Amino acid sequence: MNKSKTYTKDLYKNTKLSDELFADNIKDLYIWSEKYEKENNVKGLYKEHFKWVDSILEMKVIKLGRLQFEVLENIDDLSNVFEETKDFLFVNVHIREGEKLTPEECEKSYDMAINFYKSRGHKFSTVVFVCYSWLLSPNLKNILPEESNIIKFQEKYTFFSSNLNEKNPQIIERVFGNKSENIEDWEEGTNLQRKLKEEWKKGMRFPMTKGYFIKKI
Repeated sequence: MNKSKTYTKDLYKNTKLSDELFADNIKDLYIWSEKYEKENNVKGLYKEHFKWVDSILEMKVIKLGRLQFEVLENIDDLSNVFEETKDFLFVNVHIREGEKLTPEECEKSYDMAINFYKSRGHKFSTVVFVCYSWLLSPNLKNILPEESNIIKFQEKYTFFSSNLNEKNPQIIERVFGNKSENIEDWEEGTNLQRKLKEEWKKGMRFPMTKGYFIKKI
């Protein structure tokens, strides 16, 4: 891993990006390796996280402020939404766990992303930010207050698809920290955990949902 980190640090240096930005981005490696160690009592990484870690090391995904960004190459599922995409830049938005998702910090990140991709030589007049996450699940509005940071985050996005066939719902892993199918094993330490558990027992589901919003330059 140290060799990979050195390679990535050189990428940041050659792009004239700060050591602080590099350090913030490389934290993802520790987040996922520590998750594996916590669940297996041995150092390692789940196979499902290999591609994500590689995208961090190759600087295909970059964290700018609160949010992480990645140029979206395949926009097939958006073809019915946008008839004209000339001078458009499509950018995937990812959300690292463990930090507050305030509207102010998110706005800063969107602006930072626009400036970053301009500096990298991308030519565009319109940016379409696309996000696919449990955080966009429409049913969260049934269990969270309007002033919730999650709901504020959702409000920027227009939803256009949901995964109703998740085998292992991501929201369970991210909110409760495990993939246990036994509802009684789910913690109730936060208001979100309590409400989610309560509504899940009643049959409500919170699917991964994809949304977008447009920002003209």
